[in-house]
Amino acid sequence: MKRILAILTLTASMVGLGLGCHKPKAIDSGLSASELMATADKQMKQGKFTEARATLRHLEQYLPGSPEFPKAKLMLGDSFFFQSSPSFPEAEVEYTSFLNYFPRHESRDYALYHRALCHFSSIESAERDQAETRKALDGFQQLVRESPGSPYAGETRAKILQCWRRIAEHELLVGVFYVNTYDYPAAERRLKTLLETYPDFVDRERAYFYLGEAMRQRLLSGEELNQFNKDYAVKLQKETLKDLSKEQVAQYGKDLQAYGAERAKVFHAEAKSYYRKLVESYPDSEWSRRASDRLVTMGLEGAKEELDS
Repeated sequence: MKRILAILTLTASMVGLGLGCHKPKAIDSGLSASELMATADKQMKQGKFTEARATLRHLEQYLPGSPEFPKAKLMLGDSFFFQSSPSFPEAEVEYTSFLNYFPRHESRDYALYHRALCHFSSIESAERDQAETRKALDGFQQLVRESPGSPYAGETRAKILQCWRRIAEHELLVGVFYVNTYDYPAAERRLKTLLETYPDFVDRERAYFYLGEAMRQRLLSGEELNQFNKDYAVKLQKETLKDLSKEQVAQYGKDLQAYGAERAKVFHAEAKSYYRKLVESYPDSEWSRRASDRLVTMGLEGAKEELDS
């Protein structure tokens, strides 16, 4: 029995060694650069990207002066980009390395395009941060700037438009968020900047409506109140408003109320202008119908104010 157990144990050990200690086939150090490239190319086509990378790394390390070296550097990026589960950050590193090594290589446009695609493929939804979108945009614009006749230029221009639209959508959603969280001065700044910066890409229907919403509900901001106080102190020939008399405090309250009411009229007038733009430019839009309702409500409110006065 002991002899049988010993034989079984030895057999199991041999099987374990055979299964558990399998190593990738060693790279023949005697292969030329062209042979290594042929091997790597075959491995890539077979989907053996890890093995291809090992082959390319060998060439990169031991044959950096060979004519095949630039192609090997480029293929390293491709091995991460085109594998079944792409690793875009690692691909981006390899394409950048190629561009740094060979700034004037004939395949520079290919590397620029695919490096930008690495960022483009990592773009977040419009609700999230758009850092990758901006990096992709910078990369695509660099390609068009450097190689306007590149075979990748047409697709690049289309992706540039997609990047602009995504950034504009993100900025709009931030503005909407500020409206929904009652930060109307911030919403005003964000949405006005959006319309000025991305006039060809912004969804104007929503932008006009939410800018109208921000201005309709807008009150004095902290900055505006601080400026009023500074100007009021200068008017009274004081450094601050801390040492006002009882009469001065009462007058200050009246003047601040009057200033706030005056500014509210300006904000309301501007809100109406955005609602009207929406109604006139997009008469069949759902946002236009909402804007029409706002104009009716604001008109009724204005008529009531006049009657009350």
